[in-house]
Order: sequence, then structure tokens, then C-alpha cells
Amino acid sequence: MFKFLLAGNGRVVPREVLMETFWPGADPEAARNNLNVAIYGLRQSLRVATEKPVIAYVLGNYGLEPEIELWMDLEEFERHFQEGSRQEAVGQLDTAAQEYELAVSLYQGDFLEGDPYEEWTILPRERMRYTILEVLERLSQIYFARGQYAACVNLCQRILERDNCREDAHRRLMACYQRLGQRHLALRQYQVCIEALRSELDIDPEPATVQLAEDIRRDDQRYKTNYPGKLIDKPTRINRKSSGD
Repeated sequence: MFKFLLAGNGRVVPREVLMETFWPGADPEAARNNLNVAIYGLRQSLRVATEKPVIAYVLGNYGLEPEIELWMDLEEFERHFQEGSRQEAVGQLDTAAQEYELAVSLYQGDFLEGDPYEEWTILPRERMRYTILEVLERLSQIYFARGQYAACVNLCQRILERDNCREDAHRRLMACYQRLGQRHLALRQYQVCIEALRSELDIDPEPATVQLAEDIRRDDQRYKTNYPGKLIDKPTRINRKSSGD
């Protein structure tokens, strides 16, 4: 109950919504009694932490007392994402990157992952999963544009851990490896991409992905021709951009 009220970002919740959420299908009188017992128990438990009232009841609605000051990673995560989006929209990429980095640091796991069977957590959990993927995507684009390829690799891998069919992330990861002089890893990533798409979606890679792999193969072949016998690629400096940037 407390988690539900906290997740409401300060909004009050009608008594009927709480009854339907936690006791769906129950007789209205029984559900109302269960709610009263739960709220009473919650208030008693919270008194251990503070003597101030925490749970407010106004005209059939429950919520948190307005004067209670709370810090929640969920709200901070969303705030940094929104601010990063605003800064990116006006071309302030350095500031946007800082905001996105703060958002990423706050995301330590899925929303209430300890309550996987609570139905009310499903929609906000999926929304937060989508948001963290969006943050990682935007930040990886900024890193790539800056030539911070090693950092971009890390972000792309985090994206693919959550959704291994994100072909744009596969391509960006391949391009990072190429610019770091690790063409063998880039081509291996292409095979990972192919296997993921065929296994999960039964589709082939997009033409852009195939073309990138062909470009990397030609680059690899030229390297082997010019430097025969060299088994391990020497990484280029991370802050150096290729002529193709």
C-alpha cells in the first residue's frame, strides 16, 4: 500500500481505486474493511519512523501528507531524463550528457523488481524500462559523436542486455569496435546481431547493418594486406576520429 502511494508522485488516490487494486472482485464492504485495516496498520508502522502524520485522508481519497519531504530515485531519474531531453533539444549536448549520466547512475534495477507479481507494478515497470533504454540510446549517440567509443561500447552493451534485437545498438557497437581498431570484435558483433534477429524475430538484418559489416570486412582485409602476420589489431586512440566521421 505504501509503495503504491509513493509511486503516485504525491497524487491522491480514491478509496475505490485502492480497493479494486488490492482486493479486486471482493465484496465492497469487505474490501472497505480490508482497506481500513491496512491503512491503520500502515499508519502504526510509520509512527516508528516519525511522529508526523504521513498518510492523509481527504474526501474519500488517500495520499501522502503534502508537508512530508521525500527523496525518491524514481522521481529523480525522471527529472534528469526530462532535463537532459530539454538540453539536447536546444543543442546543449554537454549538459544533456551530464543529465543522462545522472539518470543512468540512478537506475539500479527495474521498478519494484522485488514485487514481480503485483499487477499494478506492471505498467510503470514497462514504462521505466522503455525510458532507461531511451536514456542509454541518447547518451550513446552523444558519446559516439564525441569519439568516446569505449564509453559508447559500454552503453550499447547495456542496451542489448535489455533488448538484444535493437539493431541500431548493434550497428553503433560495431562502428565503435571498428574505430577502436577491433575489427574482429565488430564482425563478431555482426554475427551476434544476425543470430538474435533470426532467433527472436525470424528476420534478417537491415541493409544498413549488412553494408556496415561489408565495409568493416573490406577495412579488415586492407589491414591484413598492409600488415601481414599481425594477429592482434592495435587500438586507435579513442579521441581520434576517422576520415569517415
